[in-house]
Amino acid sequence: MAHSRGFDLSHLADGTQERFGRQFASLASEARHLSEALARYTESARHDLGHVAHDLADQAVQKGAVAARVMGRQAWKAGKAVRNDPVPVVVALVGLACLLSLVVSSGRR
Repeated sequence: MAHSRGFDLSHLADGTQERFGRQFASLASEARHLSEALARYTESARHDLGHVAHDLADQAVQKGAVAARVMGRQAWKAGKAVRNDPVPVVVALVGLACLLSLVVSSGRR
């Protein structure tokens, strides 16, 4: 004979069965209220997180624009310095070419 997972309340008095029924209904109602409160909290947290993410994205765009302006100024200064005295750049490029040549030729041996 299969065993039921439910509770057999038939041996209890009608009043006791009714009290159990009211308690179970009350527990179900409390569980529903808790579920609704959790849903409201989750929606509120999602909404707040969306605002935080938007603010972070705005800040990242602003910081990126500032960084681009600074890098542009530095590139302009570097270009101006190269136009005024190209010898250090030529020396650096020749040195880099020699270094690359050594690295490539050592890999062939």
